[in-house]
Amino acid sequence: MAEQTFYYEYPDGSIAERITTAADPEHPEGVALLTAAEYASKKAAIEAALAQQQADVQAAESAVKKNAYDALIAAGIPEEAARTLSGYRHEPAGSA
Repeated sequence: MAEQTFYYEYPDGSIAERITTAADPEHPEGVALLTAAEYASKKAAIEAALAQQQADVQAAESAVKKNAYDALIAAGIPEEAARTLSGYRHEPAGSA
């Protein structure tokens, strides 16, 4: 039997792709069947949201490190030690 591909959206908004050779496959309970285009669109939106979430987390972590670095510098800690202690990495002013 030839392969068939089904695309599902679960009630929680998650999606799944299922490839089967069953002649009359049973679909999971509570799912909505999607077209390939709908599935691709929803998958792209989920991936974009995850990428944005990751970027937001990295920006927040960077801000915390920058604040720690600034506090260490203000306390008179040498720059190299402040960078090591805070984990903050930056290019010194004037470098390209």
